[in-house]
Amino acid sequence: FLLSSGINAEYGVHVEEALPPSALIKTTGGRMLQSEMVHRAGESIELDVDTQDAGDGQLAAVAIGPKGDAVPVEIIANRNKTFTLKLLTSRGGRYLVNVYFNASHIPNSPFKVRVCNPEAIWAEGPGLMDSYVGDQGDFQVFTRDAGHGTLSVRVNGPKDKFRVDMWKGADRTVNCRYNPEVAGKYTINIKWEDQHVKGSPYTVQVRKRPDIVSG
Repeated sequence: FLLSSGINAEYGVHVEEALPPSALIKTTGGRMLQSEMVHRAGESIELDVDTQDAGDGQLAAVAIGPKGDAVPVEIIANRNKTFTLKLLTSRGGRYLVNVYFNASHIPNSPFKVRVCNPEAIWAEGPGLMDSYVGDQGDFQVFTRDAGHGTLSVRVNGPKDKFRVDMWKGADRTVNCRYNPEVAGKYTINIKWEDQHVKGSPYTVQVRKRPDIVSG
């Protein structure tokens, strides 16, 4: 038989979707969080991860390097379900660090890491060798494998600082020119992210052109 109270009632039930464990992971420190920072190749770049609120699970990480290759990430277990991740970079460029918990990305993953490599830069040209007054000091700087960064070129000579003209060439090459007007010693500083590149500083001796005696 049926019982009826004669009263109609509607009930709304709100169901919240449970967050996946990976969403409960916290990143608590480390230079990997400084996305605007330019790191130097060869440095260890760290990220501190706290998994306490996520319960049991597997933490994993892999980085994709500037050339699309997989770069291993070391995971060090600390106390209380906290971990330190270490990325060791070998070349300049952008790295994407994918961090997973139970095969799902943790918050803010993948992490972007920018790396510069001043040692991958070199320069060549007659402007880096001894010359005579009146000769143009032309040289090129090759930055293709340097990664992220800013190139600076400064020439100091007998008249203190000299103007250096710079313009872009093909394949991330930078053309440079200065005009030594007096004899003396010139120092050419070539830096990438405020770090001397290979061979810098260069020392150039500029001499007066010898008189040609006809006879």
